[in-house]
Amino acid sequence: MAAMRFTDQDIDRFNDKISNVLQNTRCKQIYNNYLKKYSPPNCNAFKLWEQAHSTKEYNEDLLLDMIEDVDGFNDNPLLTLAEPEHKLIYIKQECCRILEKSRSNFIQFLRTHHM
Repeated sequence: MAAMRFTDQDIDRFNDKISNVLQNTRCKQIYNNYLKKYSPPNCNAFKLWEQAHSTKEYNEDLLLDMIEDVDGFNDNPLLTLAEPEHKLIYIKQECCRILEKSRSNFIQFLRTHHM
């Protein structure tokens, strides 16, 4: 299978913020594989972001269990939010904050292997 290729413009857009990586299906797939190989501790934040992004109904028990597995997740603000939609937004933002730490190395990986 041929490696997925991205243009320099695509990679520059992904470099702006990690949420751009997560919202592009092809790039998200590569990022997931990258995390598994090079940054396993961040895999749980990635899984949590995916769950929060794809869920139709807020399942507090499931999401809180997943949050427990994410290193560095600040759940204090989450506990003060009442609306499920706001909780999902916060979870995705907090996951992006955590995943942002891997962005520059991932962008370098993309430039090396997927241009």
